Amino acid sequence: METIKLFKLFLSTPSDVAEDRVVISGLIDEWNVQHGGPIHIRVELIHWSTHTFPTTGRRAQAAINQQAFDKSDIVVGIFWSRFGTPTGHYGSGTEEELRRGIAQKKQVMVYFSRCRAPKTPLLQYSKIEAFKRKLGKHALYCEYSDLHSFEQFFRNHLALVMQNLQKKAKRGK
Repeated sequence: METIKLFKLFLSTPSDVAEDRVVISGLIDEWNVQHGGPIHIRVELIHWSTHTFPTTGRRAQAAINQQAFDKSDIVVGIFWSRFGTPTGHYGSGTEEELRRGIAQKKQVMVYFSRCRAPKTPLLQYSKIEAFKRKLGKHALYCEYSDLHSFEQFFRNHLALVMQNLQKKAKRGK
């Protein structure tokens, strides 16, 4: 029997980036096959739609946080043409998850798609741009213009993040 160190990657996105989510899922699988086995590390993709269950008595986002988000080590956020649904505390679930991840000192990676979008309502676009401006004052984010470039960026970023997390795990932090 072998021991595997599991890192959980929480994917935080509004509903409009389905193709980007597929890219991330495939790249995590690729990383696990190519790199994870020999070093006894695995990355598990976590998303609220697969890792939560219906419950009552609290805000929906609070349930997502408790059931799935708080157990993650890495947070990946992607914006394209939608900012998302307000949570009662933040402008969207994605914004709440990213800000929560930063506050909890998780590894947070944020991406902004510049792919041609369907007609984006001005309010959605302005929310995304305002969030990006605020984030950019205290963080490095990535923009991409097509899914191929996103795949290249994320493959590289995942490898770099996993190297950093592996080093931290070896030091016991």
